[in-house]
Amino acid sequence: MEQNELLKLREFSASIPKQKNLALFFGRAGGYFIGNVKYFFIHCVQHQPELQSYFLSFDIKETELIKQQGLPALWINDPDAIDIMTKASLVISDDFSWKTEEQLWAILSEATSIQLWHGIPLKAIGFPEINSTVNMTPGKAERLSFAYSGYDAVVSTSPYFTETAFGRAFKAKTFVESGYPRNDILMRCPGKFDMINVDSQLYGEMVRFRKQGGKVVFFMPTFRDAGGGPFEDGALDLTRLSKFCQQNNILFICKPHPYLNVDNISMSTNIVFMNPKSDAYPLLSLCDVLLTDYSSVYFDFLLLDRPIIFYAYDLEDYITKNRELLFDFDSMTPGKKVMREDDLYTAFEEIMVNNIDEFKEDREKLRGLSFTHNDGKAAYRLAEYIISNYL
Repeated sequence: MEQNELLKLREFSASIPKQKNLALFFGRAGGYFIGNVKYFFIHCVQHQPELQSYFLSFDIKETELIKQQGLPALWINDPDAIDIMTKASLVISDDFSWKTEEQLWAILSEATSIQLWHGIPLKAIGFPEINSTVNMTPGKAERLSFAYSGYDAVVSTSPYFTETAFGRAFKAKTFVESGYPRNDILMRCPGKFDMINVDSQLYGEMVRFRKQGGKVVFFMPTFRDAGGGPFEDGALDLTRLSKFCQQNNILFICKPHPYLNVDNISMSTNIVFMNPKSDAYPLLSLCDVLLTDYSSVYFDFLLLDRPIIFYAYDLEDYITKNRELLFDFDSMTPGKKVMREDDLYTAFEEIMVNNIDEFKEDREKLRGLSFTHNDGKAAYRLAEYIISNYL
């Protein structure tokens, strides 16, 4: 859209009287029903009648899935979406997919913007990423500067990470140390709405598998800006992995990053690949060990106090070609660190077969730095903040 047309759209939206309690929730990666926005939206619909809440998605199937459960959802191209958006006073998101759409930004630029984000960062995000020389261009820096700026509030999990991560990454008026709404589900049994966009069949399979004495490994790798990954790079042999899991009564579940797809990966016995766009959080409390690389999920997993393995087979390539890290990798990763596939199986045997857990104290220390609260009430705190400050 031409700049003068965007300006007219912005002026038109500004001329519409705003409804002070009308809140729009934009899901991650174009509107998928996952993460902090999902759980905060569910909380607000169920417990905060002061807010008139709508979940907005770029995906019509996702919209219908949510509406079928009786929740207020809008497809971005619905006939009444523009009317609702021009009246909205609050925009709540956990990435910036909505903000980088020019027309949406023109319509919603005057609304109060609450950024929940999608994880405590190990890798550089926001302005530390922009100021890095790794995988950065002037055009990318300009886009990211806009995307990480202009927020009324950004959610954090603790004073430590406000100071060392979020306060450095975002330009915002304030930082709210409420904790993450998505972590509330780790403290309770999932309800009907929690299970929307969750693989309920896999959930049941995990429950049965553990009751029969098996153990579950959850593998959640992050994406690489420059492409590739543990399967694409040959860092994991599925045949060998499947054989090991069968021999040791292990169910191995891989949840790829939402930006990726796994269409070209064949299934193997005792190995399950989840839909990357589905929600893994109700399943995390059913897992015995988390396997990851540089994904922020491991911070959340600290709340469950279970072993973590870091498979950093491409660490040097990652930090020189993809993204710098905000923190020293060794000191910020309380778990077994392996660089080769052979060592990965040794780690599995130590932890899952021999029940060796040598990083419990390290996890406890980092958990204390990471989370001011560990009570399953992050959504309540965040709602209380928003209502008291903006309504």
